[in-house]
Amino acid sequence: MAWTSPKTWSSEPLTSLDLNTYVRDNQNHLKDRLDSSANRIVSGAAVLATTATEFVDVDAAKLALTLTTHGGDVLLGFTGTVKNYLNNSVTSFNVAVDGEDYVADDGIIGIKTSSSGESGRNRPLSFVMLITGLSAGSHSFKLRWKTSTNNTARMDVVDLHPQFWAKEL
Repeated sequence: MAWTSPKTWSSEPLTSLDLNTYVRDNQNHLKDRLDSSANRIVSGAAVLATTATEFVDVDAAKLALTLTTHGGDVLLGFTGTVKNYLNNSVTSFNVAVDGEDYVADDGIIGIKTSSSGESGRNRPLSFVMLITGLSAGSHSFKLRWKTSTNNTARMDVVDLHPQFWAKEL
């Protein structure tokens, strides 16, 4: 249901059509926007891993969202863990919006392992970002990652279940 710009009232009589259009329908529109969200929580006995040095989907099925919006901004977030197996390596994360990486270069956030004591350990990773300029309609969001040359990055889905979510504002 679309938003209808409120009427400027004068001395004409109030009708049920006016009330339905300017009150009921606009409230339904606002409520629909509040209800518009999507999320994924990954569980199971698998470990997600990559050696890619260019951005690839973390998991095209489990960490992908589709959200139908009304043309508002979208708040997007992720919480999980990542481990690098090579010292001085970086794993970077990005989000593809409708098939295009949202942030160029090294993405939104990264985890760097700088010493042997840090490699091979799960490290927490969390981000929230605002996606602007989306038109009304269906949009896809995919979590993506890449890592340093010769590194293997892994995401544990057993002990800490990664969560990826989107909410229209």
